[in-house]
Amino acid sequence: MKWYYVIACDNCASNPFVANHDNLEKLGFTEEDFLSGVKINNWTSDVFLQAGDKSHDGVTDDVLQNHLVLPIFSQKLIRKLAFNDIVGIQYLPVRILRPDDVEIDGFSIANFTNFFAAMDYEKSENNRFSPDFPNPYAAGKLAGVTKFVLYRDKLAEMNVVRLQDYHRAVFVSEAFRQIFLDNKFTGYSFKEIELS
Repeated sequence: MKWYYVIACDNCASNPFVANHDNLEKLGFTEEDFLSGVKINNWTSDVFLQAGDKSHDGVTDDVLQNHLVLPIFSQKLIRKLAFNDIVGIQYLPVRILRPDDVEIDGFSIANFTNFFAAMDYEKSENNRFSPDFPNPYAAGKLAGVTKFVLYRDKLAEMNVVRLQDYHRAVFVSEAFRQIFLDNKFTGYSFKEIELS
């Protein structure tokens, strides 16, 4: 059993498309909506992400680069994951626009719904904000992790997870990674992590 930390915006096209403008907030969505592990039921097809100028208008990767670092998957990647029974992801169709408003079909935000308290704090290398940190929402919480070690038994029968207490990190199984590599998908690279 092998698991990997996902490195976003890596293994990309040499001249990648990068979305740096969106209307999520205007439509009532925030980044936190995609970091909660909860399915989004009020999704609308009016959501868009756009490359704001020609310098960002390049080749689309299978995991699209964007200023919010949201996982935005191509239809090809979604189909391969579904064919191989990779579950725990809600796909939210999103309009991807070039600077001239031409739409690029076939992309969805991947809303990961498997969130677990799976980090082995004793073996991981991490630090926390002090209890008296000025931001009360951050006080005492994880500030950063330099080495992830996850509990093997918490990952059984899973292929994609986020951690309940460190939402931004995404971890995938060997099966997910192999699908990605075998099909020469772009936009992610992977770093093997330790399991305990």
